[in-house]
Amino acid sequence: MNHYKNNRYWILMPPFLLTTLGLFFILPEDQWGYPFLVVISFWITYYAWNYYTLKKSEDTDESIKKRVN
Repeated sequence: MNHYKNNRYWILMPPFLLTTLGLFFILPEDQWGYPFLVVISFWITYYAWNYYTLKKSEDTDESIKKRVN
């Protein structure tokens, strides 16, 4: 089960999940669309963090190749 090994997902999930559930219980029924913004912001944050980490590792790999050659 590879999806349990992704630490970024498990770091981000608890605060976003608690925020979403809290908003569902606190906000009135006509404003229940706002918790979905938290879910969308979770996925944007998650994919941005993954992209940044991948880009950083690629840059590091390229700099190592330049130093070796």
